Amino acid sequence: MLFWECGRISRSSTAKKQALIVGKKRFEAMAKNGFLKRHGIVRNAIRKDMLQFALPAMTVFVMGLFFCGRYGNGLSGFWGIIWGLVKQPQNLFMFPVQSIIGLALFIIGLTIMIVGQATLWRNYSGTVVIRENHQLITHGIYRFTRNPIYLGFIMVITGLPVYAASLYGFLAMLVLIPIILNRIRLEEKLLTEEFQNSYQKYKETTKKLIPFIY
Repeated sequence: MLFWECGRISRSSTAKKQALIVGKKRFEAMAKNGFLKRHGIVRNAIRKDMLQFALPAMTVFVMGLFFCGRYGNGLSGFWGIIWGLVKQPQNLFMFPVQSIIGLALFIIGLTIMIVGQATLWRNYSGTVVIRENHQLITHGIYRFTRNPIYLGFIMVITGLPVYAASLYGFLAMLVLIPIILNRIRLEEKLLTEEFQNSYQKYKETTKKLIPFIY
């Protein structure tokens, strides 16, 4: 058993190294072929974002969803339930308290994410990049928090296991929080390099994630 475990760890380590090498080669190929220039990208942390956020976050999120079904009430028909509540909101009080809390976290979080993306508009990107003519957005919801999209996302991912009454799902989703905080660090590093004093002043007057608290 010990030798099998050692072999498995060794193979896992090798796979991670290979993934890092492949990611690096793909990124270098993109830069060489003018991909970044064609898309107006002047600063980026794409490779770090893929390895430190996208891959681990997707893995943990899928695990969290699995645990919600395996060790909870599951999420089957979740969107249908939300649509049913839109048409007949009085049915909300037929649900258990933890389901109501989970639904509230999910809906409020999703709303915050949509508002955050709409406020950024052309400045929004699915990865960590700074494009030509990039603007520093400090109005709207960004007056209260520098990262409303991530705040909303955290509410969404914690709301799902609360709705499903899954402790293991909730614990798995909590693992996403430090991964998200690391991505915020990558983004704010790029924004500081790009906007310098303007972003430093913005940081001094606005909280990172939770308005008036953190």
